[in-house]
Amino acid sequence: MGKLNLKPAIYVILIILILPSIIGDVTSYFGYHNKEDVRAKMKSHLYQKYGKEFMVDRIGTRSSRGQVFYQARIYPKAIIGSKKQWDDYYYASATVDKLSYGRLGEVGDSYSYVARNIDLEKYLLPQVKSQFGERVLLKVDVEHKVTGDGSWWAGYKSKSLKEMRKEVNNDPEHNRIELNLDVYVFDRIENQTEKEKRRKDIFEFVQYLKDEGFFEYLELGIIFVDERVLAPSYEDFKYEIKNTYQVKEEIDEKEVVLPPMKLRKEFSKKLQKEIDEMSQKELVEKINQIKKSNANNLIENNGQKATYIYSWGMIKEKYSSSIEDRDRNRDYSKLKHVRLGNNLKYIYKN
Repeated sequence: MGKLNLKPAIYVILIILILPSIIGDVTSYFGYHNKEDVRAKMKSHLYQKYGKEFMVDRIGTRSSRGQVFYQARIYPKAIIGSKKQWDDYYYASATVDKLSYGRLGEVGDSYSYVARNIDLEKYLLPQVKSQFGERVLLKVDVEHKVTGDGSWWAGYKSKSLKEMRKEVNNDPEHNRIELNLDVYVFDRIENQTEKEKRRKDIFEFVQYLKDEGFFEYLELGIIFVDERVLAPSYEDFKYEIKNTYQVKEEIDEKEVVLPPMKLRKEFSKKLQKEIDEMSQKELVEKINQIKKSNANNLIENNGQKATYIYSWGMIKEKYSSSIEDRDRNRDYSKLKHVRLGNNLKYIYKN
């Protein structure tokens, strides 16, 4: 009787044993899902969490520490067609892990930060308008920080002012609010009397923030922007300023580089005429068209005066290397603590 040839049987057994692994690797690589599966899962998660429909686009894959995941840009469907569309201030991201065998993990998102900023902006806006007038623009960046033992603080994804305040009130030792707030006031200051009034407005607003519990970790900018930036011909002016030659001038005993005086006077007069012909409603509508993500670009040549206020807690947290003795004593309990400085690159000539 001849010997049995066991090789074919062994091969079959080996194939049976390794086939699931091969199939798993293949399906893990190719997946049972496509971008529409990812989009659907993210949309479902966002609707359940925030109670509204979201747009999910720019879906792509990323990897971190060996884990591959999908990442997408997200924003509420409701902002389509509004001035908020294309403004990065209102956009966030969502991620979902790409698991083995074509499965998708749990969805995570960063829209809670956007929602929290919007919530606080709505809360602060009435007081800001009461203090500084209707022609204002707010840019809010608020963080809810948590800690274990106080040696480190990490961001927490609370999605509303109410939720954030509840956590802070229940456990202030392990929760805190850090607020970075910029207030753009579209109204230039004409004389010393107006300047003193605005200093008082700023002081009173800081006291309001103290009463509301937003001062302990606060970084506040109040920027007075020349309203001529709202004039219809401003974009033409901006283009000429950008492309013209610059000249040296001495302002407040400092040398700065500015566009030629003739051009500055010409456009200042022209833009002022246009502003005089606009109603308050038209000016406010123009402010509402400004993208918050680009608001800081208005300051360099259009900002007339500004103050930047830092609480002692924020200085220690973020700017400890630049602490000065005066910072320890400036708690903004007195009007004299509020300073309103000039922007040396302000280009308008009345």
